[in-house]
Amino acid sequence: MAQQKSGGLRRFLTTRVGKALLVALTILVVFACLAYAGSDGELIAIPAFLIFGLGIPIWAGLKRPRFLALSGLVVLLITAPLATAVLTQELYAPEPPAVSCSSSSSASYCSGYVGTNAILQNASVAPYSGSTSTNFTWSLTVFPRYVPPGNSTVWNLSLYISSCPGATSTSPPSWCSAGYPFTQITQTLNLSNTSGPVSVVFHDVIGENGIWDWQMGLYTLNGSTHKPFYQNLVGDPLYNGIEGPVIGDFSTTYSSIVGGFYFEVFLFLGGPFYLVLLVYLLFKNRERRRQDSQRRAAGPVPPTGSPPGTAAGGSGAPALPASGPPSPGAPPVAAPASERACPNCNAVVYPNETKCWKCGADLTSGSSAAPLPTGKAS
Repeated sequence: MAQQKSGGLRRFLTTRVGKALLVALTILVVFACLAYAGSDGELIAIPAFLIFGLGIPIWAGLKRPRFLALSGLVVLLITAPLATAVLTQELYAPEPPAVSCSSSSSASYCSGYVGTNAILQNASVAPYSGSTSTNFTWSLTVFPRYVPPGNSTVWNLSLYISSCPGATSTSPPSWCSAGYPFTQITQTLNLSNTSGPVSVVFHDVIGENGIWDWQMGLYTLNGSTHKPFYQNLVGDPLYNGIEGPVIGDFSTTYSSIVGGFYFEVFLFLGGPFYLVLLVYLLFKNRERRRQDSQRRAAGPVPPTGSPPGTAAGGSGAPALPASGPPSPGAPPVAAPASERACPNCNAVVYPNETKCWKCGADLTSGSSAAPLPTGKAS
């Protein structure tokens, strides 16, 4: 019963409707991985694309290279803009408030840090999205009591706004090219008579559409050692930047990122897909050459429908005996070629091959490959 159901499903998938549903299912699975699997979405989408885009079609008998290549291209072309729409919408969701490292933490950037005794807390930007004329407000709370002893109570607190995530100067980090927009706003705080929390705000009109990032840094000096004390907010794990604000409407933001997302999808999904497809085609071509070689070695096959006892080319002419000694003067009949064993590594090699596929040994030299034992050829 299970075999009948499996056979029925395979036959259905080879129909026009079945092919269309299989491609649609592949689009749905890859889209779900990219849009809803978080930061690991692309990694999860790679095996999903290989299984639904290659594995299931080949299992169903849809082995034509043209169909596999074109269906994979359709999946990539449709999935990228669909996933971009979801990711664009997510960009408009505000990031949670940020904190700095605790005063005793080394800055690398405090992986897993919760901020129980952070100097800078509740840093955020409002509104999170707007237009080129919006006056954005960055606010945070400063806790002087968490500054290590010996440091000055006169602090420089800076806000960095840029299109380069995590940038705190115009000198480009390794992940950004030079020339990106960058704004630094600095306030000097004298907290000599203050021990409680202090609220600080920054204002800026960015005036340009895009997806912006920001960061804050606190700088003071140790009065005894004269060494600087410097801390940033804890941002994303890659660049230590904090996303926001987003300037522009949905269509503006969508059009700005869809090209880059297309590139990522074709690189990280299309690359593995077409590489596996190429390997599959190489194995299929090798198998086809092996079968052709075996058919040539077996000699011509008489046409079907000839009466028993007659030759393939004459009506009523007596057929040659199937076995027995050849007639005098006739050339010897070559025995059908069979698979052999490589004399160097003992791998199975096919008829008429000149080099071993596994070790590269020359099969035309004096030490020719030995025939496989009877029943061992595949």
